[in-house]
Amino acid sequence: MQLADLEKFDGVPFLFWAKDEQGKYLWGNRTISQFASGDVVGKTDRDMVWADNAEVLQAADKQVFSTGKPIFRHEKIDKSSRGQATLNVCKWLGELDGTRCCYGISFVIE
Repeated sequence: MQLADLEKFDGVPFLFWAKDEQGKYLWGNRTISQFASGDVVGKTDRDMVWADNAEVLQAADKQVFSTGKPIFRHEKIDKSSRGQATLNVCKWLGELDGTRCCYGISFVIE
């Protein structure tokens, strides 16, 4: 997939992102940027308002990279623009502009 292909998902009403193997956001749509109270690109979960949850979030990403299999789970976020949140998340392995990445898509369930 190319970065330009993801632009059509910028306005969708769910969080959508891609991270590299070091956990850096390669792309994030407008919804995740609003949830993070700022642009996510170039940052890791440790740089976000939800830094306290970074270890758990990154462990799930590493699982996708190591197994190559998608995962479906709930992730709890202690801080966001909406306060505490529980997300229904799907993460899967892919490629973005030639870089192996973990895609994620989620929505807030509480």
